[in-house]
Amino acid sequence: MEIIKNSFVLSLLAVTACDPVTIVIGGAAIAGTAAVRNEKGIVGSLSDGKLQTAINHHISCEDPNIFDRVELCLKHGTVVVIGCFKDERQRRRAVELVKEVTDNHNVVFDETSVQKKPSAQECFVDSNITARIKSSLAFDSNVHSLNYDVTTSRGVVYICGTAQSKFERDVVLHNARVTSDVKRVVAYIFLVKKAVTSSSSGV
Repeated sequence: MEIIKNSFVLSLLAVTACDPVTIVIGGAAIAGTAAVRNEKGIVGSLSDGKLQTAINHHISCEDPNIFDRVELCLKHGTVVVIGCFKDERQRRRAVELVKEVTDNHNVVFDETSVQKKPSAQECFVDSNITARIKSSLAFDSNVHSLNYDVTTSRGVVYICGTAQSKFERDVVLHNARVTSDVKRVVAYIFLVKKAVTSSSSGV
């Protein structure tokens, strides 16, 4: 599978360098696969739930010391690994354990860091941010909210999922950015397209 980071779209957004990565799936066969995932809705979410349960179980069995440090943003088989770890060995171990559960059909992105665990107050704020963003997406008629997962860590919002159009993707990002207490938005969004041209892929 060829995954292209869409630098052209990023430049159009005209925001900070840390803002979102848009992933474009090129080719009719791959785009068709993405469209099937996209249309599964709740069925797709159940599959993601099983994957997340399997990852959590594997980490808890193999290295329980890092279990409570790992957070996941997961949708349609795309896994974003988040978490704050006490050292580099622990950080690498967490990502390795996630990859041991996933397979070639999954895409794993590493957003982990070496730093102190969030405090109880920070966790409360993060949970509140996530809840408000999920609510805004659920009530936005321009968004198929079941196609996205949202996780927040220390005020940084992570979004992964599948957008049916650039417009929908931009609406999702806007909803996240205007939410109070959000420091930054990092998004891994699969954009369903029939083909990728040089002008849209940034290649």
